[in-house]
Amino acid sequence: MKDVDIKKLSKADELIQRIARDFGLDFMPQEFDVVPAQKMLEIMAYRLPVNYSHWSFGRDYEIERTRWEYGYAVPYEVVFNSNPARAYIMETNPPSIQILVMAHVYAHNDFMKNSRHFQVTRRDMITSASEAASRFRAYEQDYGSDEVERLLDAAMSIEWNIDPDELIRPETEDEARDRLYGWLKATPTGGGFDDLLPEKKRPDAAEKQKLRDKTPPEPTNDLLNYIIDNSPRRLREWEKDILTVVRNQALYFMPYRRTKIMNEGWATFWHEKIMSRLFAERFLSPEEHGYYNLYNSRVKAHNPRTINPYLLGWALFQNIEHRWNTGRFGPDYEACANAAEKHDWDLHLNKGIEKIFEVRRTHMDWFFIDEFLNQDVIDDLELYIYQEVDKTTHLDLEVKETDWRRIKKMLVQNLMNWGIPRVLVLDGNYHNSSQLYLKHEFEGFPLDDEYCRKTLEHVHFLWGRPVYLETNSPKTGGPITYYIDGDGIRVRTG
Repeated sequence: MKDVDIKKLSKADELIQRIARDFGLDFMPQEFDVVPAQKMLEIMAYRLPVNYSHWSFGRDYEIERTRWEYGYAVPYEVVFNSNPARAYIMETNPPSIQILVMAHVYAHNDFMKNSRHFQVTRRDMITSASEAASRFRAYEQDYGSDEVERLLDAAMSIEWNIDPDELIRPETEDEARDRLYGWLKATPTGGGFDDLLPEKKRPDAAEKQKLRDKTPPEPTNDLLNYIIDNSPRRLREWEKDILTVVRNQALYFMPYRRTKIMNEGWATFWHEKIMSRLFAERFLSPEEHGYYNLYNSRVKAHNPRTINPYLLGWALFQNIEHRWNTGRFGPDYEACANAAEKHDWDLHLNKGIEKIFEVRRTHMDWFFIDEFLNQDVIDDLELYIYQEVDKTTHLDLEVKETDWRRIKKMLVQNLMNWGIPRVLVLDGNYHNSSQLYLKHEFEGFPLDDEYCRKTLEHVHFLWGRPVYLETNSPKTGGPITYYIDGDGIRVRTG
């Protein structure tokens, strides 16, 4: 870029920080890298500026490149939760749009610093991934690229089957047993009021031992970590390293998945306020205002085929701010039956900004949508369910569903567990022979049969012993159990 552009961006950086702090944003030190389009696309595909090699990243690069070249997606920025925070912005954007992006980035920075879901994630992931990439290249030389790729295929097939809150409340199996069965260590002494309580059956020695030996002590959804710690295949240290790196990166990116709508909505909400101040202070020209309006409208464009997280998140924060400024919440407001009174309701509370900062700190998308999405937002955004209708010469999109309660319910269901099937490890010593028994918690969405079978093959490879998966049939909805051993996969019903 030209020197004058760099100077302007540096000045804009100073102004954005001042304005953002005036608004109450609290962010980590921020670094920007202005990069060419190819580098930006590589970062998006490989997830990080430098990462280990895997064929899926190359596939994703080609997808991102094709979308960009044909105008279906413009990669404005990529922001990483590090300290200092690191952001990559594409050099081909006009200067005024770079400034928009920088304002957007500082709001992301504030969100990552203050949202409880980002608090415990490691902020040295960029360095960690670079070091892991070097180790993986050495593993390829020592053990063969096919061996490394086979292990990565298996690890990445279940990379999201982890416990996203594990870092908040880490616990070993022995600690879990102590929490669950600590009462087994000693025989309780009788109390003065024991005769008032129902008599409890005391476990005998065999039952106590069975409870102590149970693995896992209680069902866990951290399948990948359970395999790392307990696989009877006796994973070698380099194999455990690869699995652990994949898991650590998934833990790092999980908060992004859990707060996509909130995070993008928060950044859009604040970049608009910051840009308005920059125009009011005449740092940007009327011509640049035109560029800004064009690009900002693209960011918030409504797409009837999918959810735009920038638009929906922004609209919800706008709505929350307005409702808590005017007092349009609580039992009195909800009970008001006078349409005119409700339309003009304004208690002048001016608690909107305070409320959105509180929500930013505590919520994630699942609860954000469940608590705050209402009819006003759905109608304003025309956030309806559409269907394609064949008109012989072309396909038209027509509104299929406008009931805001049904639409909200569908959105919440799609966000449950962040779109990841919840699979629990029930028993790592099934039939007392180191077999693995898993259970899919059915929540109305059956597993895809083909994907399920492929994933079970990977789990079986990592476990090295027979694996069971209890779930519901994608065809009938009835209970079925997949079973895989060295002879392949079988399915039984009931």
